[in-house]
Amino acid sequence: MLHQLAAVLAAWAGDVEPLAMLLPERPVFLTDLTPPAAHLDDPVTLRAQLAALTRGDWRSALATAGEGPRADAARAIAHERVGDFAAAIAAWDRVLVAGEDERARLARGSLHARAGRYQEAERDLARAGDSFAARWDRGALLVIAAADGDGALDAARIARARAEAGEPSAYWSDPTVGRLLWSRTVERTLAATRHQRPANDGERARLRAAERELEHDTFWDRALLLVGWSRVGAKEEAARIAEPLATAEARAIGLEPAFAAAPGFAEASRRLADRALPISGRAIVARKPGRARRALAPLLSRDDLRRFRLPCVRCGRGSIGVEEVREASPAGA
Repeated sequence: MLHQLAAVLAAWAGDVEPLAMLLPERPVFLTDLTPPAAHLDDPVTLRAQLAALTRGDWRSALATAGEGPRADAARAIAHERVGDFAAAIAAWDRVLVAGEDERARLARGSLHARAGRYQEAERDLARAGDSFAARWDRGALLVIAAADGDGALDAARIARARAEAGEPSAYWSDPTVGRLLWSRTVERTLAATRHQRPANDGERARLRAAERELEHDTFWDRALLLVGWSRVGAKEEAARIAEPLATAEARAIGLEPAFAAAPGFAEASRRLADRALPISGRAIVARKPGRARRALAPLLSRDDLRRFRLPCVRCGRGSIGVEEVREASPAGA
């Protein structure tokens, strides 16, 4: 929470990168890269290829000479995993020559869409079935068309996108129509201004219309708005978002047990908090985000806060936390 507050204050003061780094990278187009299922009567080479794909050994999956649509699907997935999108499309082409396949349509349509080939993507995605990914991708194409046109945002396309994508998820890192529309409108504005001038009145009107399409009012949605307004040079709009967001975060931090005189928090950190939080809060009220952020610096320099450690209730001095996390590899990988 301290990191989030400091990042909001930085963006309010004009340094957007700390907050931008915290935002999730929401996918624009979804796909399905689940390895094809192996069958008991599969040839040895196909079983080896599918096993390599399942354990994430993309190179071995590509080097194994399996045959048939499932082998081509495995190659398509492996090609996409290693970043060779043209080869992935060619492999999905071969799958579709063998017969109609909704997953192949979804995967190939998603690849076309990411490359900006929207007409090809639309043709594939229209035949990709009714999975969430297929419905979302069709909705995403409509959102992009709504944001990329001239003049006002295309309300009819936005409504169609919502109907296609279904109920919007409130989970912080999931894509929604509103989140994608806002991000795309910001991108279009930055492209028009070439990052060299603030957004003009017409561009700001489009951005405000996109802002109204957001489905949720979470910290992450407000942070997304703050980053966007800051990047297009609309300082007063950024301040409109930042002030109540910083105020709410500061209030929530003050209610945390560690800062609310609950036992177990390291005494040195509590003394720092007793000084820093009121100073930062007063600076937020005074609309001095730089001063508010500087007041938090002593707290964020402490190891027990910076590294998310839990204080010892018994002694009040020590703490416990995760020192290191290692990812285990599957046997033989």
